[in-house]
Amino acid sequence: MNYFDATFYNRYTALTMEQIREKLDPVRAPAGAAPGWEGLAGRELRLVQDNGLTLQYSFSRETLTLSENGGEAVEAPYSARELCGVVLVSHMIPGSVRGYELILDEPRRLTTVYEVWFGGFEPDKREVWREYSFGYIDTGEEPPAERHSLTNRIEGTGTHWNDDDGREMLYFFPSVIWSAYIELSDPRGGITITAPSDFFKISDSLYIYSRVEQEYSGTFTLEVIDLMTVRHIGVRLGFDVSDELDYRIYSGSGEWTGRSTNLEILTDYGTKIPFSEQHLKALAAGGRGARPSYRPRFLHRDYTQDEVDEIVRTNTRLFRGTSIMTSRNTMEVTEYMVGRKFTLRYDDGDAWEYEILDRDHLKWRIQGAGDWQEELYEGFEAAKNLVIFSHLCSGSKPVRCPTHCVDFSNALTTVVDARLGNGRKPWEICHEAKFGVLEIEGGPVPPVTRRHGFTRELLGKAYAWTYGDHMQSIHCYTSPESYSWTIILSGNTGGFMWSSPCLYVKLREDAYLMSWTEDACNGNQGIFVLNPRLMHDAGFFLGIGDTEGTPDFHLHAMGAFARPLAGFDLDRFFEEKQK
Repeated sequence: MNYFDATFYNRYTALTMEQIREKLDPVRAPAGAAPGWEGLAGRELRLVQDNGLTLQYSFSRETLTLSENGGEAVEAPYSARELCGVVLVSHMIPGSVRGYELILDEPRRLTTVYEVWFGGFEPDKREVWREYSFGYIDTGEEPPAERHSLTNRIEGTGTHWNDDDGREMLYFFPSVIWSAYIELSDPRGGITITAPSDFFKISDSLYIYSRVEQEYSGTFTLEVIDLMTVRHIGVRLGFDVSDELDYRIYSGSGEWTGRSTNLEILTDYGTKIPFSEQHLKALAAGGRGARPSYRPRFLHRDYTQDEVDEIVRTNTRLFRGTSIMTSRNTMEVTEYMVGRKFTLRYDDGDAWEYEILDRDHLKWRIQGAGDWQEELYEGFEAAKNLVIFSHLCSGSKPVRCPTHCVDFSNALTTVVDARLGNGRKPWEICHEAKFGVLEIEGGPVPPVTRRHGFTRELLGKAYAWTYGDHMQSIHCYTSPESYSWTIILSGNTGGFMWSSPCLYVKLREDAYLMSWTEDACNGNQGIFVLNPRLMHDAGFFLGIGDTEGTPDFHLHAMGAFARPLAGFDLDRFFEEKQK
């Protein structure tokens, strides 16, 4: 069994528990590019956690002995790092697939303890699970009353990091239960990944952050971050794409890149997980160590080509869907093009001839190639004299869906040419942007060389989108070829996240095109034109789905109102990568 990394398209093999045990034997300490911190050598510590766990430790320079809840002591290698008086200790337990990550806040005698283990789902056990608890260091004195706690104090933060193990990272925190990151040091880098995460407050400047690469390698990362000096210490535990153990401890320094505005009321301090009763029940049902999760490979069926062909043949739904992104906030369908005849000539050689019959129907043909075909379509005047419209090409196989963005004021046009099937999955959409000119009788003369073009002007921006009463999200445009979205939970708290490869095109100062494909997720394509003056978008959602319980192939309109949420200074990091 294997599955795809949703954005890098790595294949991770399923690892059985027996294979994992073999890879963990003999037990070892995390590797480090720098010597570990030795300040615990010769000491004994008793950690008392609020969940009933008691850990008795004795430390030497390189090994420790541990007794759990008064049980038999075991010896294990360990490593530690220190930051601003807070110590991070990491070790595995011999003969097992589990270990502990300790955050020792000695100035306050407080602890956060992570028990970590390889769990996952049958038959794949490579994902690292965790159970955290808060507590204190027992010195025989009165236990402290305070504790580390959940927090939203660093929600919205963006940072850039250089670690001593050679990794260069960008972090984004638009949620209180999820995070996004980009590994700039990966030679294939520049793609945004999202992961379920924990955020705990130690002090006004010190925070604990953890994530698990849930739909990817399954690797667990835990860090203590000092936002006053922008430094961190961390540990990474998992298996890489070659199935080699990736267990290391590191330090790093960074810088702020900016902040996306968080939307909760000012007196919401994020000390409780912002879940509905339904979410809480699902979390409890997940058992010990369960995280909030979004697992597309379990949610979406992996259709065969024959099944895709049958869905397209029997249940194609055009502009009448029930998508949560089709709502009262969708822009009004336009009659701007009704009665017009024109040609859209693209630089790849295609020339699309159109006759717009009415608000819902058009005729088209590729110039010099076949008869006219009539189709259903929808269009929106997203900016003055600029129309985005979309339709299927009936009879095409694989199914083809062009979405044109035509500027009738300057005779420029862009098409995002989408098809069903991307070479990896027959039910996922692939897309390509092409640039060209409008030829229309009585219209402006098409320019010889000027075109729309790919842009970085959206890079780093963040917006909140309101599709309707039941669907709100945050977009963070975090790399030149990818972005993340965050589903907003009750109380306007950032919740579940996912990311996609995408493309950005500048049409005009008041119109930007964005198109993305939800690869290894639901496989759909989203496309819209954003008008930053209206703070509104208009576009379409294309793909295979089962929104009404029966698989369909759909082309829906979508639209939302936007609010700008500040953002991040990112361009310089990608400029450096392309030199």
